[in-house]
Amino acid sequence: MKGNDRDQQRRLDAAVEGLFEERITRQAFIRRATAWGISAALLTDVLALHRKAFAAERPSPEVLEKIKKEGGELAVYNWEEYIHPDTIPNFEEEFGVKVIFDTYPGNEHLLAKLQAGGARYDVVFPTHNFVPIHIGQGLLEPLDLENIPDLKNSMSRFLDTSVDPGNKYTVPYLWGMTALAHNTKYTKGDPNVDSWALMFESGPERYSGKLAFTDEREEVIATALAYLGYSVNSRNKKELLEAGEVLIKIKPHVKAFYPGADQTKALITEDIIVGHEWNGEVVKAHRKNRNVEWLLPKEGGTAWFDCMAIVKGAPHKFTAETFINYMLRPEVAAANSDEGGYATANQKAVEKFVSAEMAQNPAIYPTAKELARLEFLAVIPDDILPVYDDIWTRLLGA
Repeated sequence: MKGNDRDQQRRLDAAVEGLFEERITRQAFIRRATAWGISAALLTDVLALHRKAFAAERPSPEVLEKIKKEGGELAVYNWEEYIHPDTIPNFEEEFGVKVIFDTYPGNEHLLAKLQAGGARYDVVFPTHNFVPIHIGQGLLEPLDLENIPDLKNSMSRFLDTSVDPGNKYTVPYLWGMTALAHNTKYTKGDPNVDSWALMFESGPERYSGKLAFTDEREEVIATALAYLGYSVNSRNKKELLEAGEVLIKIKPHVKAFYPGADQTKALITEDIIVGHEWNGEVVKAHRKNRNVEWLLPKEGGTAWFDCMAIVKGAPHKFTAETFINYMLRPEVAAANSDEGGYATANQKAVEKFVSAEMAQNPAIYPTAKELARLEFLAVIPDDILPVYDDIWTRLLGA
């Protein structure tokens, strides 16, 4: 046997082993086998054996019948660029469902859409600190967790939380951080490169017109609170107003408050040098422009986790619960994490499918030391909401 043939056989054996041990997905196996020139006949035989071995994971006739009775459709409303491109097509093929998939750029957009009773969606993805608002306003449908057995794959830290005790309405999806992106080509040598001062002090002097923020109100105000040394969840009106003044002072130097993933493109093209941004967007920008780096300032930043939930009165509730359970499969969760550039809340996905490159990247999975500098955003009390509204209105109007 030739050396190349032996090497190919070893690679194939390792890939088959990984497929059957669920360390790689069928899609990844097919890509590898095709690249190695494995014959179509052999590939078909291996996949057939795999399908037979994992037949229990395929939807039962009862599940397919329930989905059919609901109409065989599902409407999903998710964040932009927040799911692997194969996820929806694979779900449609496996479960015989036609999925309508729309995206939104931020939590306020999602909340406003549901409050207005707009287009009828089934599955939505609110951030954890917005979940109590959705629940309090009766916008979400209680879950039948019997239809979501793979919830057990989730990390314990994201289960039974204060925002949704007992996971009555939500299950965790992806989680991440919000802090700074910066272009090292321009920030190299800046004495403030480890601090929020990179934005608020160096920004006006060195990067005016090249600064950016997200357009998420709570996140933006949190940046100034952190810079001032206060908790990002401060409820002290004096501290909040002080943070508002810091933001108004820097406003003339800010290029834009970007919705959703729009800032990612500006970081890649270097229209933005220093930006307040979600870590996954920085990861994606870094893939296209190696000068763009993630920065968690010494003063800390915010942390959050997004959830999957079902809209109140959703016409395809059982199908929605089936979809949520599908999204909790380790291989699916890992693929969505890789595409989005964010950490998955799925423990089995991290153990079996998330690549070492991602798992060891502190811009995605922070170290224990970095995690200690993060605060998960809390729900804003009703008596403090007018303060946030006033700061935000004055900032946008400045």
